[in-house]
Amino acid sequence: MLDKRERILASAYAHFSTKGYHKTTINDIANSLKMSKKTIYFQFKNKEELYVAVGKAKLETIVNLSEEIINSNRCFIVKLIDYLQMMHENVRHISINVLREISSDSSMLSEIMSNHINSAVFDRFSILLEQGYTEKMIDDRVEPKVSLMMYRETLCAFLFGKPTDYPSARLEKEFHVFLSQQLRSFFRGLLSKEGTTRFDELFDNLPHLTKAYG
Repeated sequence: MLDKRERILASAYAHFSTKGYHKTTINDIANSLKMSKKTIYFQFKNKEELYVAVGKAKLETIVNLSEEIINSNRCFIVKLIDYLQMMHENVRHISINVLREISSDSSMLSEIMSNHINSAVFDRFSILLEQGYTEKMIDDRVEPKVSLMMYRETLCAFLFGKPTDYPSARLEKEFHVFLSQQLRSFFRGLLSKEGTTRFDELFDNLPHLTKAYG
């Protein structure tokens, strides 16, 4: 059984990730939990505090799972696939409306996400890159600093992308797929010939990822 705060965060995430911040009300969350608004306000002083708490909880989950992947005893290519699966599971429910809100938002949540990206690049992905070079799975012509910069830009596309080139009727179906393909393409672009072959072999055996990432 989840405790009361965790239940509120889970319900709030379900609402915020589909309807966005502005279209979600505390009433929506309270009704879905069969809980009074007063109970929610006892845990969170207002909707913005709850919104930030939801974002921080999701990022913390991603951070913890990323560290588990990086610290595992698996080879570099398997870790890349594990990372793709982890990201797929943790961002696939977030709608285009939420991404648009985040990209135009100047709240604390945007700052938290920006700080997370910088941390993810310099504290974690650099460790993974080092393993890739050691195992000779990364093309030796790829510069580590350039790779870190490109990875940061790819993550920014996930969280702060502005899909202005896509007709609005197609966004709900295609925007996440578009971004997912960017992340996969970025990983493949780093790899040596042997690394690319091994990556594709593993990837092609995961139908749920093949469907999502193309």
